[in-house]
Amino acid sequence: MSNICLLIQVKSRSHSSTVQRRYTDFEVFHDLLIARYPYRLIPRLPPKKIGMTEHFINQRRRALSRFLNIIARHPTIRKDSIVTFFLTSEAPDIHSKMRDKFKNQLDEFVTLWDKGDIERQLNMMSCDVQGMKTELTKMLKSVQIIRDLSEKWVSRTQKTAFDYQLFSNELSVLAGEGQTVSAWSSHQGDAWGKIREGMRNLSVQFSNLSERYGRQKLQEDVSILENISYILDVLQGVKDLADRREKGVNKEHQQAFNRIQQLKKQKGSIAARGQDGGVISVRIEQQESLTNDIQLRNNFSVLCMNMEMKLVYSYLSHFGIIWNGFASTQLNLSQDLLEIWDRTMPITSMMLATQGDTPSTAMGVCYNAAGAAPAAPPSAPPSAPYTGPSFYDM
Repeated sequence: MSNICLLIQVKSRSHSSTVQRRYTDFEVFHDLLIARYPYRLIPRLPPKKIGMTEHFINQRRRALSRFLNIIARHPTIRKDSIVTFFLTSEAPDIHSKMRDKFKNQLDEFVTLWDKGDIERQLNMMSCDVQGMKTELTKMLKSVQIIRDLSEKWVSRTQKTAFDYQLFSNELSVLAGEGQTVSAWSSHQGDAWGKIREGMRNLSVQFSNLSERYGRQKLQEDVSILENISYILDVLQGVKDLADRREKGVNKEHQQAFNRIQQLKKQKGSIAARGQDGGVISVRIEQQESLTNDIQLRNNFSVLCMNMEMKLVYSYLSHFGIIWNGFASTQLNLSQDLLEIWDRTMPITSMMLATQGDTPSTAMGVCYNAAGAAPAAPPSAPPSAPYTGPSFYDM
């Protein structure tokens, strides 16, 4: 596959720009965003793979598009110069240029001009970080299951469209013009000709069913599956943020606090021996200052976590739009299927009427080994009226 197929066209309405990007460019962009905003929602990139299929490339393009849209809608990150550079620069070898330009950037906490505001904001809200992480994990699991089920649903719709087209093709073959039909096989009447005409007409209707399910697949893919994928990407991004925080600043804060306790124990031992503890006192002061800075950073990470959870709920509110769209597409599908199946009824009625033109001996009689005709099968009881839906959702 040529390299051109691996290029991603990136359009930005806010910057009125269109640029070409490779997956490597996205990787550098992602790493720079993590370094600049360690306590913000940064979605995952789709996986890298050797020997890519066309389906994999299309799925990657969609995932990269979602990644960019989430970044471009983030109230804080979207304003950063890294984002502007990625969306607008037409320089060659963009990933190298981007890495060199932003490699010495400071993270968001360091560049805050008013760190005192962190405590004020934190005191105004109730932040249970562990509770938020537990809630995230549950929501992530449920949305992942919903997305997997939705993907299967879309696949079934696509398979149904394919199967109906196969039906149409084979009916068309059976009803094909130019076939030599003996007088005996047509029972010296017009029954088979009418049946063939009916199958030609049915072939058209089955093709209509296939086309309708094909459109349904596209609607479900874009309006349902893709929107659920957005929510899943956001949830996973915030879950990754919670993990980064736990492994990073939260761990550093605990280590710094433990170090102070160790130094204080050493100072107590020195005092018990009657020795001068001046040096250890200075080290305790230095460690407490460092611990205070880490505590402030930790508080900032908690504040950011709370803000990102608000973003999560803003995306979750889109479920109302998703399910409304899902219900609407299913209702429209049902109505269209009912209309198509209604059009088949006169055709099948015409085909059924030909039974009166067919001799009862047309099917022949098979004799058993003794030379006697087998007993006639018992007559079937009259079928009960069909009470299910008036269309077939295959």
